[in-house]
Amino acid sequence: MIHYSAFICGFILDFFLRDIQELPHLVRFMGKGIFYLEIFFRKIFKTDIGLLFSGFLIVVFNVLFWGGMAYLTDKYIYRLNYILGFIAEFFLFFQIFAKASLKYESMKVYYEIISGDIDKSRSALSMIVGRDTMFLSFEQIIKAVIETVAENMSDGIVAPWLYATIGSIIALLFGEQFIYLILVLPIIYKVINTMDSMIGYKDKKYFYIGKAAAVLDDIVNFIPARFSAFILLFVIFFIAILKNNFNIFTRSVKAFIKYRYVHSSPNAGQTESVIAGFFDTKLLGDAFYFGKLVKKQSIGDGENIVKAHDIVVLNNITYLSYIVLLIINFIIGGIACFIL
Repeated sequence: MIHYSAFICGFILDFFLRDIQELPHLVRFMGKGIFYLEIFFRKIFKTDIGLLFSGFLIVVFNVLFWGGMAYLTDKYIYRLNYILGFIAEFFLFFQIFAKASLKYESMKVYYEIISGDIDKSRSALSMIVGRDTMFLSFEQIIKAVIETVAENMSDGIVAPWLYATIGSIIALLFGEQFIYLILVLPIIYKVINTMDSMIGYKDKKYFYIGKAAAVLDDIVNFIPARFSAFILLFVIFFIAILKNNFNIFTRSVKAFIKYRYVHSSPNAGQTESVIAGFFDTKLLGDAFYFGKLVKKQSIGDGENIVKAHDIVVLNNITYLSYIVLLIINFIIGGIACFIL
């Protein structure tokens, strides 16, 4: 149960505290490794087939390395010292999740927007999106923040939570020999997601070398993205009841059914479609990436103009979703205590 407790404690701490920039961070180490491997393989492979193969090697190496490191760290630090093992695992879980950091970065954009400084708003937005921001209007900036928070609810919160929870259930059902999956599975997910963020683009530079990472990220996010959408709908259902306005929930469901596959990614549109319905607006649409216009279909039927305060509302919704996930964990923990 100590591994499960470390998971829950790390998850709860992320609810309140963003990443501490001064401390070494797991994702930064992952990012540096991916960066240097890309440089190394680009020197060796020059053809499209070669780059495709090198991208496959980058994925295999990182999954094996970081999965192995998570297993060995978790196993041997606990053998060295039980308390030290708990602290190390708890801290790794804290760094795996990204809710508080996502809120912090999105609210930085929010405060620049309400200050009326569009240049600073664009600059703050550029820290959390991959698109070009220099010509965006205030409304486009707000929509970009909403899209990012909605998409990253799955990538940064639900997906690592789900894989840690799956690892916990496997350990509960099949015994202590699987206990390390509680940390290993979310670590493997995190490095896959990091690879996709760094090299999983569809432009000329990354199309081949990032193909394996992009495909694998689509696979590992398939269930989490849909689970995230249902968690959002569950929360919105209760919001609709509290507001005595069931149209909020109905719009969200309709937008989800109609637009969840409009996004070029099979997963990103799952949560974005729900949020587009909630705010009764249109999200996505055309955007510039690396100076090139990328044509995208809009998500949603609504005509509402989004406001800066909608960023605050969406962050509150994701926090409510966070609480739902935590309740699920407590239920699983209660069942485990009863069985054991």
